Amino acid sequence: MSSPNTFVLQEVIDELVNIEKSLVSSLMKLKYFAMLIKNDKLLNYTNAELDGYKHGSNELPDYRQAPAKLLVDMQAGSHIHRNLVLPADLVDPKLARLVEKYYFLDGIGAIETQINQYKAGKIESLGSELQMGALHYLQDGAQKLYKSDIRTAVVAARVVTNPLHLVTIGDTVRARLLAFTMETGDKFGYDIEIISFRKNAVENNNIINNYMSTEIKNTGDGNVINTGDHSSLTSTITITKGDFQKLNDALRQQGIEQGDIDELKTIVQAETPDTDKKVLGPNANNWILGIMGKVLNGVGKISTAITANLIAAYIKGYYGMHS
Repeated sequence: MSSPNTFVLQEVIDELVNIEKSLVSSLMKLKYFAMLIKNDKLLNYTNAELDGYKHGSNELPDYRQAPAKLLVDMQAGSHIHRNLVLPADLVDPKLARLVEKYYFLDGIGAIETQINQYKAGKIESLGSELQMGALHYLQDGAQKLYKSDIRTAVVAARVVTNPLHLVTIGDTVRARLLAFTMETGDKFGYDIEIISFRKNAVENNNIINNYMSTEIKNTGDGNVINTGDHSSLTSTITITKGDFQKLNDALRQQGIEQGDIDELKTIVQAETPDTDKKVLGPNANNWILGIMGKVLNGVGKISTAITANLIAAYIKGYYGMHS
């Protein structure tokens, strides 16, 4: 059991691989670890995930931002036309950034409650109403798009998104925390001696911060999966550029089902990655996240040793983005 002298990291890992366990418990343990080692970056992250993020926070991770639609209600005479789509590029720039995406700010406990409600069929849509004071930023764009001989006005508006993104948040936090804790355990051991850690506190906390940047936060390029140059991946399989059969075989060896691989084939043939930055496209990243979700949930016969970085390296090989 964790104590002020020893932090049992394995306890966190055991909880993360058990999908029945709430993420609140794992995050609370990591918060305690952050306090023991006096790591502000880890402490701030666990606090934000537990308590929720502030509006306008620049620290909001990419997985808490989802594509959204802006819907407006317009009054024309005595009639109100509801849920009309208003593209973000027709919105006053002062408000456009706030309505082009849906920002999930709630703490992870509230997110998990919503996930359960969604899975139970109790949440069919997800949206947040704009305050009345913001509606005047929508008037010009709405009137240009929905022209009428009658005087019109936007009387209400909301930003909506697919509630499936709630599930994605939970899966992503679990997968990223697992990657982070495994990296930390490989470096410092799965029973971390706090006194020994503190002897080289600056150096060791820099290592922890690097693991956070590459495995958890990853806000720089907007990727769902870490596929950057700081990956600790070592792969013995080389995928030739454009050789999907080789990629197919490598994924099959890891136990990934053919149907999933066929889906990936459609994605990589249609999507163009950023080869200069060696960054995969969003659809490829989402596909990887789905596979890792199956690993965590014990679906199929996928190797439990597989990592997001390994899969990403295979796909990057297909694109010719070898490190």
